[in-house]
This record gives sequence, structure tokens and C-alpha cells, in this order.
Amino acid sequence: MTLINEMLTRPLDPSYAASAARRVAAGEPPHTSVGTVLVTLTAILIGFLLAVAAGSVRRDAPTAQGVRAELIDQITERRDVVEERSRAIAARQQEIAGLEAASLAGAGASLTARLQRLGIDTGSSAVEGPGLIVSLADRPGPADPEATGVDQGKVLSRDVFIVVNGLWQSGAEAISINGQRLTVRSPIRFAGAAILVNFRPISPPYEISAIGDPDQLPELFAQSVGGAYVKSLSDNFGIVTSVTAKDDISLPGATRVSIDRARPLGDGS
Repeated sequence: MTLINEMLTRPLDPSYAASAARRVAAGEPPHTSVGTVLVTLTAILIGFLLAVAAGSVRRDAPTAQGVRAELIDQITERRDVVEERSRAIAARQQEIAGLEAASLAGAGASLTARLQRLGIDTGSSAVEGPGLIVSLADRPGPADPEATGVDQGKVLSRDVFIVVNGLWQSGAEAISINGQRLTVRSPIRFAGAAILVNFRPISPPYEISAIGDPDQLPELFAQSVGGAYVKSLSDNFGIVTSVTAKDDISLPGATRVSIDRARPLGDGS
């Protein structure tokens, strides 16, 4: 009962009264009800602003999700348009090749063979033959949470670039990456989380198909820097790799072949 009576008769702790007495003795102004009211109003105002901000964030969240979904739809739509136009370009190229073959039927075998060779060299003509398929895929499983910077288990554009150069140096006559035919002007780049070939995004696994001499290409590639690099990717970073010899590989013609400079033949034809 003594504790209850003490709380009823003296609700304020004695230490508060002692602190107030010390402030007065030190010449400081005592606390007033006005100050308490201002503090209370300030706290209420801050709470109100926080509540308004939280409500605004919650209201804007569906809007942001809607904008993101719209952007994804636009990207998908544009990608479908690009795919459709690429197929149309390939079809027109086949028609042009047929018309050229028909018009050159009586022009002589040497000229026809020369044009076919140039089409293979420039990458504008579809080709088929024996060769190698080098496959690169990201390391299976989740990314290392303790890794910093670039994920060492992810295939990068420089990995693809080094392998492609190794194939060229080993005698490859034609190369494509996931169906994208390479020419002397084909860029291989890294943009965000995607690898771009001919400015087109490709997805793993990355299949690098190369046509070449079946008796020399596999051995020369295994001995090249590119072959050693493929083994290093597997041994050191867990990237899934494979090198497979094939008797018949079909590569499409490039859809982006342009001419910057041209001159007439010396005989005036």
C-alpha cells in the first residue's frame, strides 16, 4: 500500500524534481508547458510526414511495377520484330543468291566459283561441312555470395572472343555463335548481363560452331591458345565446356553485310 500511496501522492519521480532544482540553481530557465507542447507538436508533425511518405511509396509501387512490366513487353515486342525482319532478310538473301546463280549460269565456271568463294569469305553465303562445336555454359548452381566484382563462374564476352580467335588461328573457314554468322566486322560485346554478337543478344549455353579441315582443325585447336583457354575455364572457374567434332555442320549466312568501298574490275566488266 505504501508504494501505491506514494505513486498517487507523488506521481513525479523525485529525481526529476531534483534535476529541475539544479537547473534553476544554475541560472537556466525552467522547463515550461509551452516547450512541452512544441516538442509534442513537432513529434506529431514528423510522424504525419513519415506516414504520408510511406503511403506515397506504397501507392507508387504498383505504378513502378506497371512501368517495368510495360518496358519488358516493349523489349519483347521489339525483339520479335527484329527476329521477324532477320528471317525476312535471310529469305531475300536466298532469293538474291538464286537469281545470281541463274544469271551467272552462262558466265563461266571460274567466275561462279570466285563469287561462291567470296560469299564464303565474307560470310554472306550459308555453308556446311565438317568441323568443331565448342560449347560454353555458366557454372551451375547459385552465384558465390562472397565473390566480389565479376562472377568468375559466368561466361563473359572476352571468353567467347578468345575461343573464336583460337578457332580462326587453327584454320576455321567459317564460324557462327548461336546461329549468328561471324564476318570480319562482327562485334562480340558484353552489355549488362548479356553477350551481344552482331549487336544481337545471345543466351547460354554459347555454341561456337566452326567449319574447317576435319583432319587438322581439332588437333590445331587443342594445341592453340584457345584450346588451352577452354580447359582453363573448366578447371579454374567451373564453367561447363565441351569440344565436339562433327561431320556435318550448317552455318547460316550473315544478315548484316554492307559495302563501304568498291571499285570496278580492271577489265571494265
